[in-house]
Amino acid sequence: MAKIYTVVSGKGGVGKSTFCVNVALSLSEKSKKVLLIDGDVGLRCLDLLLGLQEMVLYDWSDVITERCDPEKARLFYNEQLQLLPAPLDYSQNINIESFQKLLSAYRNDYDYIFIDAPAGISELPQIYSKCSDECIVVSTPDEVSARSACIAGNTLVKTGIKENSIRLIINRFDKKAIKSGKLLNIDTMIDKTYLRLLGIVPEDRNLTFVSVTEKTLSPFADAKTAFNNIAERIDGNEIPLYL
Repeated sequence: MAKIYTVVSGKGGVGKSTFCVNVALSLSEKSKKVLLIDGDVGLRCLDLLLGLQEMVLYDWSDVITERCDPEKARLFYNEQLQLLPAPLDYSQNINIESFQKLLSAYRNDYDYIFIDAPAGISELPQIYSKCSDECIVVSTPDEVSARSACIAGNTLVKTGIKENSIRLIINRFDKKAIKSGKLLNIDTMIDKTYLRLLGIVPEDRNLTFVSVTEKTLSPFADAKTAFNNIAERIDGNEIPLYL
């Protein structure tokens, strides 16, 4: 039975979707079966990042409303990694009960399910989070992102999510900028967000290139090493932080 993660961010542009795709790829390379669910209704992008946009016929709202079978809505990146696209329009059929039913249709087929929630603290991220086992908050190491990550974490706790099930990813970690005081260091990020650290992804220009070329990261890229380590940690292994 799959462990379900909702991935959120307080603000947009912090690399949440890129994180979802690459940690899912790393887990799939470990022979784990992974389902990515694009939860960003109206602004879906995971199909683009995986190069599957030409294959989209159904989305998960079609499963909820029983317009198609659960199997038909999935897009296969490969045998280990599949994608469930988001609907283009918001539907009143999306609530905790309907989304839990949706997840139950897939949960037994996977080791991990990642829900890429829209940025912010609106109704949808809260619905997804309540249907998940754990939540991951993605933030970049700057004051604005740290504050929004803190607010996102507090909002999740207020809606009933346990504090110890919410973890922090620090993305675009630039050691030179941090040493010069232009960005926040690890300890400051933890202090400002009040979140337990899951992992750190270094600044890596290769991430930008792969997101527009639909290619995967080189196994030698710094960010790839970080994603592999995060995947190992999610899978229950004790792995040091990659810096």
